[in-house]
Amino acid sequence: MEPKVVVLEKDTSTNHVLDPWALPLLAQWPKVLQVLNGQIPAPAVTEVFITNHCDFHCPHCRFKAVHGTQDDHMSVAEFDSLLEELSTKGVSHLELSGGGEPLDHPQVDEIFGVIAKRGFRIGLITNGYKLVERPELITDLLPIADWIRFSVDAFSDPTYSIVHGRKPAQYARLREMIRSITGACRRLPAIGVKMLISTLNKDDALLAASAALDLGARYLQLKFLGAPLEHVLPGEQISDLSVALVGQLRTLNRDGLAVEFLPPYAGELTSEPCLMTYLHPIVDWDGTIYICPFFEHRKSTHSIGNIRVGGFFRWWNDPLHQQVFAGIDPNTCVPNCPMKRYNPVVKFIQLEAFHIPYP
Repeated sequence: MEPKVVVLEKDTSTNHVLDPWALPLLAQWPKVLQVLNGQIPAPAVTEVFITNHCDFHCPHCRFKAVHGTQDDHMSVAEFDSLLEELSTKGVSHLELSGGGEPLDHPQVDEIFGVIAKRGFRIGLITNGYKLVERPELITDLLPIADWIRFSVDAFSDPTYSIVHGRKPAQYARLREMIRSITGACRRLPAIGVKMLISTLNKDDALLAASAALDLGARYLQLKFLGAPLEHVLPGEQISDLSVALVGQLRTLNRDGLAVEFLPPYAGELTSEPCLMTYLHPIVDWDGTIYICPFFEHRKSTHSIGNIRVGGFFRWWNDPLHQQVFAGIDPNTCVPNCPMKRYNPVVKFIQLEAFHIPYP
């Protein structure tokens, strides 16, 4: 669930963070109560990895070891059938991401057409470069998108080619494309920019906020890389750069730009279970249904079935789903998983039963 408003700053005086990522979950409180009562509601949003291929070769990509060829993609017919089935249960929101780069799907224009035909709204996580090479896709994308998050990761041409492992790729061309989108968008889609900070691009980190303002983005997401270790910044450099970034943001006139810091996927593990699996499942390019987007290191324990055999809800409503959830070992979860941020909201809904009386 992508935030429409992003965390601005932490109030160090109270150690309290107002986290607008929680707002979509609050809107789904009846489904949360269903989960807490042992039921399986229809998902709030379904994430789909429509392809396993990516034209970029980012050294830091957590999926790079499992990327496939251009043949590894969901067919348009399968995608259409999935959306038709989801719509029967009131599901109308998708997140397209990967895995592979979603815009590298060989029939991505037809995918957009299916989304429009079925009346779905989407969020898109993308490197965005296919929109540089095929700008005609923008016309079909903008009307169906609530938000687009561009994984930019660098704000100069030399660093951009290094970080994305593709020398012909230029940040300057991506910048002009994003500018064209933000110039055309009044309200939706909300445009965000992400930078995953590592040894490869640390010198561009202090360019990020100014670049996001220049792009006309609504928000900037900053995150320090947690793996692979060869590209992880030493702790002292992370600390020094964090101080410099916070100092810069406090002096920068960033009216209209929200900035969010996320911790790296590293650190202490937690034994706390995650209920978001019932609200935000993943359907991979080959039809496999996973209960968590961080499944690549535990595919056998996090899959519940395949849409090619009986459809989505054949497996979603199966008792096997609850067995798989009950069998999750939190020690295999990604440290600092962004889904865990919802747990305090779940506890609040459970405690209050979220019964709001009429005024």
